[in-house]
Amino acid sequence: MTTDKVGHNTLHSNDHRAELGRLKTKKLQIQYALEHMPRGSTVEEVRAWLGEHGQPAPSRPYTAPIVNEWRARNGVTDTSGHVPLTPELIAQLDEADGGTPAEPAKPAGAKGFYAVAVLSIGVSVDTSWRFFEQRLGITDVVERVVLFSVMEAALIACGWAMRAGVRGNGRPGPARLVAWALTAFAAFAALSLSGPVAGTARVLLGPVLGLVMLHLALGIEIRATRQRTTTWARVGRELRERLLSLLGLGDDHRDAVARTRDRAALRAAKLALASRWTPFRTRRLRKALHASHVAHDPVQRDRMLRELGVLQHAHKLAETTQPSPW
Repeated sequence: MTTDKVGHNTLHSNDHRAELGRLKTKKLQIQYALEHMPRGSTVEEVRAWLGEHGQPAPSRPYTAPIVNEWRARNGVTDTSGHVPLTPELIAQLDEADGGTPAEPAKPAGAKGFYAVAVLSIGVSVDTSWRFFEQRLGITDVVERVVLFSVMEAALIACGWAMRAGVRGNGRPGPARLVAWALTAFAAFAALSLSGPVAGTARVLLGPVLGLVMLHLALGIEIRATRQRTTTWARVGRELRERLLSLLGLGDDHRDAVARTRDRAALRAAKLALASRWTPFRTRRLRKALHASHVAHDPVQRDRMLRELGVLQHAHKLAETTQPSPW
């Protein structure tokens, strides 16, 4: 059973679970974790602590500003010796004090995006007008106006519903799916009317452009980072993090120079143990040693020697006697 020390009081893990369950917002849960964890805990440690105590770990983009703001208010510095606290961050977190996650400010250029979205309807109207006449054989003007205006009115209604959803809870709701379905139908009509080249231009400059401009005007993708995500979004984020980790670009507080030197140190250790028949072994080893900066950095030199020792005696790992975990 784990315990955390706060002042002179000691709380058990079950107590933390109960207290976290009473808190209504993720922000309050993050602040509670910071108050009951060792000072200077990282964002990932906070997320892991919440997960260990029965709470879904909030996303890193949502957690990081709250952790930084708490550090600043409590005089705790991060590993670089300062807290990246900006006026925008303070304002954003002050808005979140009301109990709901803070929403970013209205996207810059929102009025312009709305204007382009409205203008793009003109291209969609022209496509629908010609499609109903030339492909469906509807020549009566009144009948054509009534029929082709259905899709344009539906797109406008979806845009209005998305706007209301974003302002209400930060999510566009099912209206976005309907809007993209209407866009797919508009693509079929445009390609059928004007062929693959001109039809593609009609689609891109019509409903697709309008829907993208509406997304930008509402800031839907920005707000989505502050909300609970779907299963597919979490899968996509996990795959992205794994790919970045595979490439050595994970967010582990190292800069590009440190990552380059660490990789070079590991490469040098591997080349030192490689057989003499390895192509250009000596030349590659010298290059890796130079890139790792071991000649001038004792810490980096120690890191390389430790890597070399681990690789050199890897076969003895299975011989190590460990106490029974039971």
